[in-house]
Amino acid sequence: MKISFIIIILFSLPVFSQAKQYIVWDEARINDKIALTLPLTEFEKRYKKADSIATPKAGETCGAKDVATAKLLYYKGVEYLLDDGKLNFRSIDFSKRRNMYFSIKEDWFDHTTTLKSFTKSFPEESELIEDYAADNGEEFDRIIILPEDLTLNYAWFFYFKNNRLHSIECVFTCN
Repeated sequence: MKISFIIIILFSLPVFSQAKQYIVWDEARINDKIALTLPLTEFEKRYKKADSIATPKAGETCGAKDVATAKLLYYKGVEYLLDDGKLNFRSIDFSKRRNMYFSIKEDWFDHTTTLKSFTKSFPEESELIEDYAADNGEEFDRIIILPEDLTLNYAWFFYFKNNRLHSIECVFTCN
């Protein structure tokens, strides 16, 4: 009986030793410089002005404090939700801007990131690759990474096309 118990413990250790990987909002950056949340005044001081500002469609303002006045701000392939004087990251499209990257701790992702290299950073999450078709008919492989705290109302969507990272989106759920 004791030997069986010890064998079960030994074989289960590798399973428990692989901790799930998460993306912590406050640790992530664009090009190691741009925070995912920043005041509009800081953005304007640093980058002068946005490439464009648009009115969001229904469902694109989830997580906003003031849905009626929220706007989408675009800057060099990065989309932010402008709400209550703050910018909150929504997505980065590497097909529009190849010299941008998304960084977390000592890791980073850009248009050169392959599915295989991504799997090394997020092994468990990469086991659940799903086929995804965008509204425009484009097809992607998609990996979803949930936050460590499941009570938070967002998830990270990584889209791959032709085995390369195409874009990253942070999707917020509406309450």
